[in-house]
Amino acid sequence: MADDDTLDTTDEKGGKSGGKLKMILMIVGGIVLISSLSIFGTWFMLKDKISEPGMPDMSELPMDEPTMTPSQGAAIYHAMQPAFIVNYTSGGRSRFLQVELSVLTRDPAAIEVLILHNPLIRNNLLDVFSAQDVMTLSTADGKQKLADELTKAIQDVLIIEMGRPGIESVLFRSFIMQ
Repeated sequence: MADDDTLDTTDEKGGKSGGKLKMILMIVGGIVLISSLSIFGTWFMLKDKISEPGMPDMSELPMDEPTMTPSQGAAIYHAMQPAFIVNYTSGGRSRFLQVELSVLTRDPAAIEVLILHNPLIRNNLLDVFSAQDVMTLSTADGKQKLADELTKAIQDVLIIEMGRPGIESVLFRSFIMQ
């Protein structure tokens, strides 16, 4: 009778059917436990970095208006169009320079004079370009020296035409040597 009270959990092949179910439950339980520990560990390690404000987002930065004195005025840029293309002969070899320029001024009247006397200014700038050495132009100092000479050439015309230099500097928008 004692044998009749026990449940027979073996299947037809002689294996236990409850063992497979226990194995599946243990694997699923282990995966849930490992996932929970991983999430908790990540939160624990990063909680200080998440809660403390770091660098504010660029959209959150307050943008103050730039302070300018009345004598400075707003910067005005004027593109000298079309681009200047100058050819050089260096060591029996033909070289080309293509330069796009903009001028920086804070005087609106200077822009009007630049536009009116554009042919004279372009002529004087071409004279400055033709006096340059190709090897000098390939250095940063040479480019800066060229920008200074171009600025002076434009200022000379503006001094004659309007009585003041009118522009602050010449800026290179493109500088291609070939």
